[in-house]
Amino acid sequence: MNSVFFVLISMMVFTSGSALALSAEELLLKLSDLGLGVPVESVSVGPMDGFYRVVLSDGSALHTTQDGKYFIYGDLYRVAGDKLYNHDEEKRNERRRDLLNSVDESETIVFAATTDETLATVTVFTDIDCGFCRKFHEEVPEMNSLGITVRYMAFPRTGIFENQGESEYTPSFRKLRSVWCADKQQYHLTLAKTGHNVTELECNSNVEHQFAMGQKMNVAGTPAIIYEDGRMTMGYRTANQLALELGIQ
Repeated sequence: MNSVFFVLISMMVFTSGSALALSAEELLLKLSDLGLGVPVESVSVGPMDGFYRVVLSDGSALHTTQDGKYFIYGDLYRVAGDKLYNHDEEKRNERRRDLLNSVDESETIVFAATTDETLATVTVFTDIDCGFCRKFHEEVPEMNSLGITVRYMAFPRTGIFENQGESEYTPSFRKLRSVWCADKQQYHLTLAKTGHNVTELECNSNVEHQFAMGQKMNVAGTPAIIYEDGRMTMGYRTANQLALELGIQ
């Protein structure tokens, strides 16, 4: 709720009617030159009069005055009737949904529902050594029996490279790459998640692409569970908890 008050106060302090407005393209160039630490992806007219909405490459957003002199960093909320909605989270959900729809199924490791009909599909960004990822994986057979298909994407928690020189891959990346390169991916993923060593393999595994995709979706840890509508939740869920959240139990 602190974010709400910050937005309201910032609107009162920052709004300036006399400043010269920039076009979205001009503002994009101006912000890109500032070196914000995260690349600016897009600038568009925002829901508040006099403000642009700026999307960064990790899916987070800024709301800037049209002259580009002031900006609000934090989620923007809107009031509709007697309810409060997180406008920026709704936009992130749309973004994640669109990104998920662009994923080739062959890039993922799928544990399909074992029921006659698939009732829901979740995409889970996972790491081999993450303790809660391992606990989540123990629940996957039960999830499948409840009609939930789980499709895994790789997200090495320690990143891709050991150092800035990008000369050596992290152990997290190498383990995930080995699983994705294996002929029997489901078997080797389960083997690795139960603490067994997996033969190190190298191939064009798309693990780097999946990691970058996760960053675009604002994934900051594992397991990150993304629903079909783009909503994301972090952390371990039992099969029954997940089914309840999906509305199928």
